[in-house]
Amino acid sequence: MPDTTRTAKIFLEGEHPRIVYAAFDTDKITPLAGDRIRATHGTENLTAVVLEYADSDTEPQLRLNNIKDAHRVFDSAAMAMALATFVSDYYLAPMAAAIEAMLPPVQKRLIKLPQPAQTPTPQLAPLNAEQQEIVTAILATDTNAYREHLIWGVTGSGKTRIYEHLIEAALKRGEQTLFLLPEIALSSEVMRGITARFPEQTVLYHSSLSAGERALNHRRFLTGDAKVAIGTRSAVFLPASNLGLIIVDEEHDASFKDQRNMRFDTRTVARLRQRVTPSIQLVLGSATPAIESIARARSGEARLYRLKQRATRQPLPHVYLPEYKLQHGLISPFLHQKMREHLAAKNQVLLLMNRRGHSTHVHCALCEVRAATDPSTSGYAECPRCAVALAYHKDRILRCHHCGYSEPYSVLCPKDGSERRLTGRGIQRVEEILDSQFGEFEYARLDRDTTRKKGFVDEVMRAMQERKLDILVGTQMVAKGFDLPNVTLVGVLAIDQMLAAPDFRAAENAWQLLTQVIGRSGRHLHGEVVIQTTVPHHAVIRAAETHDADSFYAAEAAVRRLTKYPPFTQLARLLLYCNNEAILFTAAERLAKEIRPENLQDLFSGNQSDAVELLGPAIPSLSKSEDEFRVHFLIKATDTVILHTYLRRVMALSERLARAVPGLRFVVDIDPRETG
Repeated sequence: MPDTTRTAKIFLEGEHPRIVYAAFDTDKITPLAGDRIRATHGTENLTAVVLEYADSDTEPQLRLNNIKDAHRVFDSAAMAMALATFVSDYYLAPMAAAIEAMLPPVQKRLIKLPQPAQTPTPQLAPLNAEQQEIVTAILATDTNAYREHLIWGVTGSGKTRIYEHLIEAALKRGEQTLFLLPEIALSSEVMRGITARFPEQTVLYHSSLSAGERALNHRRFLTGDAKVAIGTRSAVFLPASNLGLIIVDEEHDASFKDQRNMRFDTRTVARLRQRVTPSIQLVLGSATPAIESIARARSGEARLYRLKQRATRQPLPHVYLPEYKLQHGLISPFLHQKMREHLAAKNQVLLLMNRRGHSTHVHCALCEVRAATDPSTSGYAECPRCAVALAYHKDRILRCHHCGYSEPYSVLCPKDGSERRLTGRGIQRVEEILDSQFGEFEYARLDRDTTRKKGFVDEVMRAMQERKLDILVGTQMVAKGFDLPNVTLVGVLAIDQMLAAPDFRAAENAWQLLTQVIGRSGRHLHGEVVIQTTVPHHAVIRAAETHDADSFYAAEAAVRRLTKYPPFTQLARLLLYCNNEAILFTAAERLAKEIRPENLQDLFSGNQSDAVELLGPAIPSLSKSEDEFRVHFLIKATDTVILHTYLRRVMALSERLARAVPGLRFVVDIDPRETG
């Protein structure tokens, strides 16, 4: 009888995903490359994806004795492998990690696809002249000239309407669209709008869906049954049958950078997909684009479009910078008076307070005295797992806003029994002020604590639209994408701490938050903004006051060029972790000597070692995280090739050190969002 055994390269799913070669009998089932299979190896049940078939003389590492079923998870295994290779090479990550990112959740049974209903697509709203000019220019652009487009439009300029027309054009060409949003819970308005415009053709893909829903929507987009997929950053890996357009809305948002696993940037992965499929058009949109995105447009790597006016022609709000002192409290007399004026006119008020909880610190005076002679003692209640002060919440719980640790609050210090004081101001203190000074008005709070309740954001936004609320107070999430037509006053209660953050992006982050929240005011009626700050002459504050984006970006670019930070260099961050602080510091000093660019001359030609700058080791602002102490290095390089060449050697030396030092681990973060 002929030999029916075949060997294939497969991705083995499970707790420790990996790529192996496996042999199986094709008499029972013959899966195609790109199929997920259920199989047994001995008595072990396995789930795997067939990547490609191997040559007949390839030695298998596993022998599968039974394959139960198979269904498609990749439209083309070759394209999936190509993207995984690009992602793995760029982020210096295992191929298995890149492949895993493209897969839907594992289901116990195959999902039956429902028959889509035949619903007519509603007519799109017409574009104004500026919007139409951008749509026409993008549609007329040859992908050989530009494949990346940056739409820089002020808040309320109608970027979503442009996206809708671009999606409609892609549908007419028979192409699919991937629409990416920073946070699905805060993007429900855009999500509903796109879904309503393209009914029965749109699927969602994000972590709030059940595993079954994600698996079904993955399959619908893969087969082409769905033409539009809306999702968060993980959706950038979604396989498609004929992808022609990727839209990244609010492209500047930090949520597009993964901070836990492969540490990928959504925009970079989208560009890597273009390398696999050159016909894909990438459209980025923001009122406050990242300075790196503007630099790409300036250099010719992308095409820039500006929208400097709101679609309603309503002018941008007037910004006030009243004299402010901490003694004024969270709501100064000036802001209090402005709130009364706007509320009396039956308009709505939005307050930004970007700190969770009631009090940011719980303070013991006796502990603080002892701390002067005992370094292990602190005057503040601290998280036992992180080097972070515990914040007091009104439910009488102390919480770590980094790892989630919590403990009951006691007035008396557990160390010495003395009475503790609450210091520092959080958003729950704003509620107390609203209760005492604006008790006749209805208000709601939006922060990470209140939005844990499913559907709460939609509930609050609906109440704002229906004018059942007078005041909305929230953290930075209230600045993101909401169209609140009756909000005519925005109050910014605390921005100074953000300006002083130990990060090269501090000014840009503060500018983006200020500009976004300012844009919530006066979208349909005359609007005003009050910024309470003790540093009114700071460049970010001045630019926000005058809505002068160009001057801010020019000044920030000058600083970045002088200090050699992106977009003028390529940046990476190397973090070392260990549960023993002394061992960590010793290992970091040892590694620092080994990875100095001047000690790795063999990597570079000529004097190219000068093209790499190593900073560190240093203790980051978060020196301990989830029971591990941390040390980091920053690595700057003149270009991507030199950076990756250097990092490959750094990783090899770091891996060798991690094997030799118990409990030591490391992470390489390319294009980091956080460096403090």
